[in-house]
Amino acid sequence: MAGAYLAGYVAAMEWRFEPGTGFDTPGPGTAWVRQLVPLLAGCEDTPLTRALTVADSSWAVAFELDHHRRLVINTDVTLALHRDPVGEWLCLRSATDASPHGSGLAVGRLDDTAGDCGRVVQTLLVGRRR
Repeated sequence: MAGAYLAGYVAAMEWRFEPGTGFDTPGPGTAWVRQLVPLLAGCEDTPLTRALTVADSSWAVAFELDHHRRLVINTDVTLALHRDPVGEWLCLRSATDASPHGSGLAVGRLDDTAGDCGRVVQTLLVGRRR
């Protein structure tokens, strides 16, 4: 993510992108992700907290909006799980669409090592950088 702030959330996660995808690679993306630190210090993460933490990355994994020319803010995230995820590693496969009028939508599928476990939908506010 050239020119982006990489401390905090980005550094607190381990990212393994599938070949041909990545934070600076335009297009839909796929990344296996796991937390390196617990969401709350001193507390063990649950399958739900791990899934919610990864879900917040949907639009960034689907890096289809040029963050050098556009400001992108995820205004809402919805996670729908049809079962609890298992393990530390979660896979997020995501794609993003944006309208010319300042809104966007990132839609993703969440998998674990056993397969499909849910969907992620993020609404986006998209503007031009000045």
